[in-house]
Amino acid sequence: MDIAAIILALVCTVNLLLGLFVLLRNPRARTGQSFFVMAAAIDAYAVSNYLTDNASTISVSSLFNRLSYFFAFFALLATVIFTRYFVGWKSILSRRFGFVEAVGAIIIGIFSLSHYVAGEVSGPAGNYTFSSGSLVLVYDAVLIVLLLSIVRRLLTFYKKGDPNQKSQAKIIAGGFSASILIALFTNAIIPLISSDYHTAKLGPPLLSLLLVTSITYAIVRHQLFDIRPIVARSFAYVLTLVSIAAAYSIIVFGIVNNFFATKAAFNQEVFYVIFTIIAALSFQPLSRLFNRFARRIFLRDYYEPQEVLDRLSNVLVGTVSVSEIEKEASRILKGSIRPDFAKFLLPLQSEENHHLFNLLQRSHSEIVVFDDLYEAHHGELYKAMRSDDIAIAVKLRTRHDDLGFLLMGYKNSGNPYSSGDKQLLGIMADEIAIGLQNALRFEQIQKFNVTLQEKVEQATKQLRSANHRLRELDQTKDEFISMASHQLRTPLTTIKGYLSMVLEGDVGPVGKSEREMIQHAFDGAERMVFLIADLLNVSRLQSGKFIIENKPTDLVKMVQAQVDQLQATAANHHLTLTFKKPDKFPILNLDETKLQQVVMNFMDNAIYYTPAGGSIEVALEAADGEIRYTVTDTGLGVPRSEQHHLFAKFYRAGNARKMRPDGTGLGLFMAKKVIVAQGGAIIFKSTEGKGSTFGFSFPRAKVETAK
Repeated sequence: MDIAAIILALVCTVNLLLGLFVLLRNPRARTGQSFFVMAAAIDAYAVSNYLTDNASTISVSSLFNRLSYFFAFFALLATVIFTRYFVGWKSILSRRFGFVEAVGAIIIGIFSLSHYVAGEVSGPAGNYTFSSGSLVLVYDAVLIVLLLSIVRRLLTFYKKGDPNQKSQAKIIAGGFSASILIALFTNAIIPLISSDYHTAKLGPPLLSLLLVTSITYAIVRHQLFDIRPIVARSFAYVLTLVSIAAAYSIIVFGIVNNFFATKAAFNQEVFYVIFTIIAALSFQPLSRLFNRFARRIFLRDYYEPQEVLDRLSNVLVGTVSVSEIEKEASRILKGSIRPDFAKFLLPLQSEENHHLFNLLQRSHSEIVVFDDLYEAHHGELYKAMRSDDIAIAVKLRTRHDDLGFLLMGYKNSGNPYSSGDKQLLGIMADEIAIGLQNALRFEQIQKFNVTLQEKVEQATKQLRSANHRLRELDQTKDEFISMASHQLRTPLTTIKGYLSMVLEGDVGPVGKSEREMIQHAFDGAERMVFLIADLLNVSRLQSGKFIIENKPTDLVKMVQAQVDQLQATAANHHLTLTFKKPDKFPILNLDETKLQQVVMNFMDNAIYYTPAGGSIEVALEAADGEIRYTVTDTGLGVPRSEQHHLFAKFYRAGNARKMRPDGTGLGLFMAKKVIVAQGGAIIFKSTEGKGSTFGFSFPRAKVETAK
């Protein structure tokens, strides 16, 4: 075998392996599929071209000659398809490569298999002479058009791509151009001019060598295809097989055969089986060992994107702290993409970041790469990123807000950020932005809670101060009321006593008209005495001097006395006052003085709040379980909306204020205090416009005296 055949075999093998690795990396990717077809077609062209000159007969040489023309066209057509996918075209039958062009390419491919293009072969074996067909110029023109289409497309991609893509496009365009030009000169132009086809032997090896070299350089230096995982696995697999084969050969053929040279064949076969089982069992451990070794060599920068995203998702789900998200995201990035640093640029967190944030915002890019910037066009941003050694900035944005940027330094390996890196960073940025937005809102809520708590505490402090002041004022008021009440009580008692003497005739006879006027004065003095008593009791309640003094009390006698006393007043108001006196009633252990005031208050209210012609019924009941006293009238009643306020201090219902403006609102308040203080309960029910029932009840067992 000559040198040309050896070189051709090696180059074609490497070329085919590259195509296979790219295909296996992602079998569904159209770019990888078209690259594999292109590599296979170039190899087929090189092999058929070599066999044309080395065929044993003219007929065989003629067959391979036609195949070489066909595979040359097919390889160039496959290259056109590859470049279309490489620059981002998703369909072969696109706007500029329509149905007519496809049909034309098929026709040219079919004609390349005929003698109209390939011509005839003549001469002795090993020194064949090749003639051109009548359509060879058309064929060559089509090849040149396809080549120019490839170069033009790569140049367009070079202008629009990022720096890494520009480097890829430049290397591929140079390799393809040089390879196709060499093929045209050695296989078409020189034979056409000189009628000497011996130069065709040099074309395929040189073409394949240049193409493989350029593609390999683009893969290794500029990450055209990331085939490192496949290479690493293949390398580990080959090392595993070689190690097992070498160990097996040394042990079986070097040791066992010598040891059992004089033994029976049966024993040798047993040991063959044993060592074969051992070799099979050791395959997996050795494979794992060599996989780790291969990763250290080929995959120092390699990471699994899905694993990175899974780790990030776990972090974002488990924290609502901005600092924790930044810390964990930086750790994940340093463990995968391995930048010098990774940090967040959040203008909401610090005002000093606003300048760089505004510069990055004005770039209108989701991902800003420093290598894509030119100092002449991006002066401030260029200088800012260079001064901070920022290699890439990825925007952190949600649907409505731009939160900031993820800033990263250069990769520790020195390699540029690949398209896969940028794609991963774009996905991570979206997830991080959502996590940051939730964290920022949580921090705002926390700050709001702290502010709200401070305001609540401040308001509470003010309320305490105001309440303290109100208590002081209330104490002053109680002291004044107490003093005033004591001072008023003595003269009122004197007035009441003298009026009573006049009414009873102690100073002589009194006329009817004079008696009525004196009676009104006496009633007013009586009400004043009750009012002063209420005020004194309120004062005693506030000061803690309100004391219940229980003693045996005849409640029937007390109620009868009050009814008799108020009969004249009821008659003056044209009311009927009746008392349902029980036949038997127990003596009760109660505070007689304070209870008398309650009994009087309920009757007095019924008289003053019942219109003329109405009736008032006073009742005492002694049931097995309780003692009840009630006063039922047919008066104004209490509006439903005001009933829950009725027993509050100084409160009076609206209709009561209209009918009797001089009331104080203390009677019912004190009545409830007196009854509850002795263990009883207030009875109250009312319907506006129909009347009311006021009273109290006591547990009989608690208040009844022992006989």
